[in-house]
Formats: sequence, structure tokens, C-alpha cells
Amino acid sequence: MYTFGLAVLTVAAMVLGAGSPAAATTALTRITIDRHTSELYPFEPPVGEPGVTYPAAAVTATASNCPAGIVLMSASLVQDGLPTLWATGGHGAGEILCDGGAVELGMAFARIAPALHPGRATAHFSLRDPDTGEQFAESTRTVWIPC
Repeated sequence: MYTFGLAVLTVAAMVLGAGSPAAATTALTRITIDRHTSELYPFEPPVGEPGVTYPAAAVTATASNCPAGIVLMSASLVQDGLPTLWATGGHGAGEILCDGGAVELGMAFARIAPALHPGRATAHFSLRDPDTGEQFAESTRTVWIPC
């Protein structure tokens, strides 16, 4: 009886320790943020005084092993300790479609006052499941806004 019970426990421990085959082959999602942003360009906010523009810069990144389906992207840029606004008017701008491989990420940012300027800033990207809120990956990097 004792030998049989020990054998069953050993087999159960091996099965539980191995995990499912799908989990064993799933690679982690990773985000790599590009070191340089785009050059500053004029951005006219969709809501505001027509013809008034503010300097904006686009930050790009690559997500590898992005889970297939719709994924929520969060992005931010901080310069001189101050946050920026998304420089987009697109509906669903924070949603991306992944196919299980690599996908390009990007978001433009602007700030009214003080305006964005050439120099260092900190970019942050994260990807989440739209249904459960589970975070797949996040990354933060110091980036350079060129002249």
C-alpha cells in the first residue's frame, strides 16, 4: 500500500510540474522601444482652435510574440518630469491586432505648455488582454527627440 501510494504521488508531481504542452511552448511577449523618436512635427489637436499647432513626436516599438487577437496598448511619454497627450484623433487608437508574431507599435505625443522640445524623454509601452486585463508585457526606455 505504501509503495503504491508513493508511486502515485510521484507520477502526480511529475504531471503537475511539467505543466501543459501549450504553456511550455508559449514564448513571453517582449516590447523593444526604439531609441530615437521622430523629429518634431506640427500637430493640430482635433478639439481646439483651428490652425493652432503644437510640436509632436512619434515613438515606435516592436512587440515580439504578441498574442493573436485584439490587444490593448497603453503608451506614455514624459519629458522634464511632465506627461504628454496622445497626438491622435483616431477612435480605438489603443487597440492593436496581433497575429502571434511580431507587431509594430507606435504613438505620437504632444504637449501644449511647455511644448515638447529636442532632448531626452522617457517612453513607456504596455500590452494587455482586453477582456481580462492581464498584462502581457511592458517596457520603459529613455528616448531621444532629435532636433
